[in-house]
This record gives sequence, C-alpha cells and structure tokens, in this order.
Amino acid sequence: MPATRAIAIFAILLLGLSAGPSLRAQNPAQALGTGKTAVRWPDRRRFLDGRLSVSLTAGLTKYFGEFSGSEVGQTAGLQLYYPLYPFLEFGAGIDAGRLLYTRRNRRNLGITYPYQFGEYNLALRSTEVMAAEAWLRLNLFPARPFNIWVLVGGGNAWLRPEDYRNGDAAYPGSETISALSIPLGAGFEWHLTRAWSLQLGALGHLVMSGEMDAFDSGELVQRLQESQGLPSNPDREKTANDTWLSVTFGLAWHLFDDTDFDDDGLSNLEEEKAGTNPNDPDTDGDGLTDFQELRTYKTDPLYWDTDHDVLSDYVEVTRYKTDPTNKDTDGDGLDDSIELLDYQTDPLSRDTEGDGLIDSEEKRLGCHPKKVDTDGDGLYDGDEVIVYHTNPVLPDSDGEGINDGEEVRIYHTDPNQADTDHDGLTDFEEIRLFRTDPLKADTDGDGRSDYEELRRFGTDPLKAPGHSAVLPAEPRGG
Repeated sequence: MPATRAIAIFAILLLGLSAGPSLRAQNPAQALGTGKTAVRWPDRRRFLDGRLSVSLTAGLTKYFGEFSGSEVGQTAGLQLYYPLYPFLEFGAGIDAGRLLYTRRNRRNLGITYPYQFGEYNLALRSTEVMAAEAWLRLNLFPARPFNIWVLVGGGNAWLRPEDYRNGDAAYPGSETISALSIPLGAGFEWHLTRAWSLQLGALGHLVMSGEMDAFDSGELVQRLQESQGLPSNPDREKTANDTWLSVTFGLAWHLFDDTDFDDDGLSNLEEEKAGTNPNDPDTDGDGLTDFQELRTYKTDPLYWDTDHDVLSDYVEVTRYKTDPTNKDTDGDGLDDSIELLDYQTDPLSRDTEGDGLIDSEEKRLGCHPKKVDTDGDGLYDGDEVIVYHTNPVLPDSDGEGINDGEEVRIYHTDPNQADTDHDGLTDFEEIRLFRTDPLKADTDGDGRSDYEELRRFGTDPLKAPGHSAVLPAEPRGG
C-alpha cells in the first residue's frame, strides 16, 4: 500500500503542474489579430504520433508486503497503445518479472510465522509474477516532445511464490495464484524522432490477494484457531493485499503514422506550412475547415473574416454566396456587409433593382437602392441621371410645377428648364393655365410672343388678329 499511495501522490502532483497548459489550440484571431502571420501553436505536435504504438520495457521491481525489505528484482514487458485523442490513449500490455524479499519472522507476526514456515528464518525468497493489464493513459503534454503521463487501469496477475513451489510452506496454496490487479502509474516520454520515443515510468500494482509472499496471515490465523479447537472468528482482521512496484525504461515505436491529426484533409506537413493548427480541423473557428479555406475558397484559414468586411467566411460562402476574399463581391463600390446589413441590397448585383444606377451611385445621390423610381415622377433613377440629367430624388427638377415624367413623356418639355421655349412664361403656366404651346414662344404665330400678348397687350395668344397686312404707298410723280 505505501507504493500505491506514493504513485497516487506523484500522479496528483503531475496533474497539478500540468493544469495551466491547454489541451486545445487557442484562437488565432486572439494571437494574431489579422491572422496573416504563421503561428507556432501552443499544442502543435512536433512529432507524428502513430495510430498504434509498441513499447518494449525493462526495469526493476520492488515487493511490498509482510516481508518488505531492500531487495529488488527485474521485470520486462510489452505494451501497445492506441490514441483515442491526442491527450488520451488506450493501452494494454503484459509484464513478467521476479520479486525478491527476505522472509523473516517479525514480532508482530506472532506464532503465525512458525506455524507456516517453522523455525527457518531469514530466507531469501522470490515470487514470479506476470500481469496482463489494460489502462487509460492521460498525456499531460501531448503536443510537446517531452510528455508527462499518468495512467490507471485493471487486469489480472498470476503469482508463483517460491515457498509454494518448493514446499517450504506448511499450508501451501495453489502453485500459481490468479488475482485481480489494479495498475496506477506515472512517467515521462521523450520523442527522439517522428517514430521513436523513450519512456520512463513507475507503475504500482495492487494485487487483490495476500498470498503473493505465500503468507496470508489472516487465513493462517483462522487455520491456527481451528487446529486448537477454537471457534471461528468472522470478524478477524483480514490480510492486507500485497503490492509491487515496477520502475521501467522503455523504447516505443509509433506505427502507421497519422499524417492528418484532425482529419480535415490537409496533411500535418501542409498545415505546418500554412500555419494552421494540425489538431483542429477549423483553426480560425469560422465554420469552414482548413481544407475548404485553402483548397476550395482560397480564404485565410487563420482568420475568420478574410476580406475584413465583418461577414465571416462561412456566412459569405453558405448563406449569401458572396466572395469571402473580396469585400465588394459585385464591384459596385459598397462592401458586402453594407449592402446586406445597412441597405438590404443584393451584394451579387451592381444594380439591385435594375434601374440603371449602380448601388453605390444611388447611395451617393441619396436614391433608394431598392426602388427604380425614388422620387415617384415616372422616370427610372438611371434614366434621370444618365439620359435626362434630372434630379432622381426630386419629382420636379426645374421646380415649375410639372413633374419630370410628364415633361419628358407627355409634353416633351425640358425637365431642367422652367421655361422650355424661353417666351417668359413657365411651362406650368402655358400647360395648366393658358393652354399655350410650351415648345413655341409664339403659339399663334402672330409675331408677338405668348408672354407679350398676355402680359403687355392683353390679346389672346391662341388667336392671330383678323386683318391683312398693310403694303407701303407708292411715291407720286410730278
């Protein structure tokens, strides 16, 4: 039990020391702002971990039980590891070794020692052990060339105490004892290359049996009482389970290299060149995988908004179908985000409503980019600006009282001139009040302008006077 406690305390201390480092990558936007510079990710693996690892180990063993001493034995083993996650591995292995101890009669053993072994004392003994165990191993620094790990598991141990094998025990148990074992350990791993690493670990094995040393004191007390005719004591103290500790040095071979840790379609080498996180399929967290950003959309996998238009690359690609590498997809002079969020115009069309003016020009002129006729005068905004040069936000550009659409389509007057025929009367006065022709300065053709007839002479501009022209008199002869 002391060995198990020591291993547990050691594992807890290692967990405490490793609490600071994150097992996940940080967002590159936090580290870079714009994400334009390659990042050495905090959890970037420098060495390829295999999908299956084989480890050969050898080392020393230490027995802990009734006869604990300073003797050490040897052990060797074979382990297999499969990574479930970068920080968590499933492992299984077989270890075989020999435990050494000096069997001695101690005062606290009472008469049970001579009852089991007679007077033969201070005998160097051994127990052959073999354990087949499985465990979960937590890698505290999975991204570093130097890793610390802890593990816990379960399995079975087979024990062959020497005193049972050679018959030195008065009450021998089975020559081979099978018992549940619980491994608990911690250690270090140092990657030498992409495929090889060295390991140093300490593993305590708690065996659910007290016979590892051929001395189950609880059972022997029961037998002793029965031999003396004493009644059985069901409340007697049970024998403590035995434990052994192995400290091993190993060489691990990582097979079947996992060249794409995050399964995003980009190899780890490609991600290293691009500066992306090989343990995260979506480095910048925008919803597009690193593969999609680099190969399909040519966006920046280190920043969620490649074109800096406040729309994430994922939203542009999946919802609006805009170009995530161009803040103004349709080239109309308005950023996609302004079109979508401020004006609700179409970021894929330069002229959302098709009135002849691009959206940015409508914004500049104050037109409504989703109305073909902002001022409601009957003329498209584009026609007003390009063809007629009128004001698209004023229904009557020349301010004489007739809207631009009527002037252009009905009366054919100049919508930018209040007096198209320059006769002194406005088009409105001629059309609405006097019914004169706004395109002729002299409607009735009598030689006097409409203005003169109305304002100076008070005659009818629609009727010429009914008299013939007067010819000049001929000169008289003498």
